[in-house]
Amino acid sequence: MGRIFAIISTILGSIIGAGFSTGQEIFYFFSQFKEKSFFYIGFSSILIFLILLYLVNIRIKSRIILMIFKSYILLFSVITLIVMFSAFGQLGVEFLGVSKYIFTLLCFVLSIAIFKHGLLAVINMNKVVVSILITALIFVFLKAWHKNEIMFQFESLRCTLPKDILNHLIFPLLYSTYNSLLAFPVVNGLKERFCQKEIKISIGISSIIIFFLLSIINVMLLWEANLQTSQMPLLKVEKNIILHFILVTCAFLEILTTTLANYMGLSYSIKNPKAEFVIIILSLILGFNEFQELLRKLYSLMGYIGLGIIAMLSLSTLLLKDRRLK
Repeated sequence: MGRIFAIISTILGSIIGAGFSTGQEIFYFFSQFKEKSFFYIGFSSILIFLILLYLVNIRIKSRIILMIFKSYILLFSVITLIVMFSAFGQLGVEFLGVSKYIFTLLCFVLSIAIFKHGLLAVINMNKVVVSILITALIFVFLKAWHKNEIMFQFESLRCTLPKDILNHLIFPLLYSTYNSLLAFPVVNGLKERFCQKEIKISIGISSIIIFFLLSIINVMLLWEANLQTSQMPLLKVEKNIILHFILVTCAFLEILTTTLANYMGLSYSIKNPKAEFVIIILSLILGFNEFQELLRKLYSLMGYIGLGIIAMLSLSTLLLKDRRLK
């Protein structure tokens, strides 16, 4: 159980990044559809499970396809790094009143220092951070529910699918594709330390946890409509100073864990440490841009490209009849 907990924490730590822990990503992809958003959250959770399970099992024999896949992971890691650096700086501005340049640089320094200690350091950090974040979110949700601060109309969901589900289906598709490919380098790295059965079980449990966390955050965002204009809506839900401090701290730490996941993506794509460092520096410079705009534009872009990558991998699997990835 300890080994499975370590895997689950590491998978969740790579997915629960800036957009997730601040609520911005969840509002953009789900909450904007109001009560219908729960259907899309469920669909996304199932897709994340299926895509990660698929990536764990496939193997690419074609050098051309493998090169294209690694190139995507490289581009994916760079774009996500830019968003993570920007988010860290934005958190510093909104909650501490400190220049975003200082906090963006701080994110760079801390993440490099942790990554130098290897995969074990990444796993241990995720075990702590994910546990604290999940506990804090559940406590905040139950506290608000008990005080009747959250009274979402669940009866409006009914048992029927939304009539316009096909028009909005692209949002859960983009979200699940993006986050699955974000977690892939981490899952691929875990294969060196854990057996495949443990990883598969952990992927299933992680998908269930993601569904519940997305649903909890979504309910809070739907109830607090005035927060939806903020770049960090989730972090302004709780008014209690201690809980607020915990949520903000977790957001900082989760941005770091996702940054580490993207460093692993760079290591998977290129084997030259000097080239990796140059790419990280370029991402840092671009990370000084506005967080909200970067997240909405770049995440969607990479989601679309990711759909093409998944389609390409599926086609190659059917043609080559091989189900393990190098």
